[in-house]
Amino acid sequence: MIFVLLFILAVCILLYIRSRNRFISKKGWNHYYDGQAFSAEDFYKKVAHGLNERKMPGIEMTRETFAQTHIASNRREYLRITRNEFQYFICMAAFGTGTFVSSWQCEKRIGIIGMIGTIPFVGKMFGLDRSDKSFYQLDTDSMYRAAVHATVIEVLECITEEKGIRGLTELEKQLPALGK
Repeated sequence: MIFVLLFILAVCILLYIRSRNRFISKKGWNHYYDGQAFSAEDFYKKVAHGLNERKMPGIEMTRETFAQTHIASNRREYLRITRNEFQYFICMAAFGTGTFVSSWQCEKRIGIIGMIGTIPFVGKMFGLDRSDKSFYQLDTDSMYRAAVHATVIEVLECITEEKGIRGLTELEKQLPALGK
């Protein structure tokens, strides 16, 4: 009996660890629409449709639910868009009297392949060294980031226009620059 309890405890601990820190968060973007209620389901569908129309190579889209703080806490659903080692997490949720929308570009945590990429010469030979990207790779990463953000902004503009409310200003639309 004790082995069963220890096994269940070990599985719970592993699931909790797996659900945390699977990616490195880069800069995010967000906006709060005070006094407005938007449908997250409708928003996610429109963003997915917009991304599919852009025909970006190598992207995958799924929904993912994150716990607020611990395994038994409240959860929030995000649209996850993955391309290579980059993931975008997009959220729309009710908050107080309004609706909050955010997007986070993240980089997957280094697994066994990433660790091999840190070995001198080996990482460079097989293109696994993340710290030494070509201009082509950097530009492709920027294209992906810009295209996802542009899609989110277009969908938000469509929703606000349908509801007859003020859209985002040019300043509010800007995506923060990524830094080291």
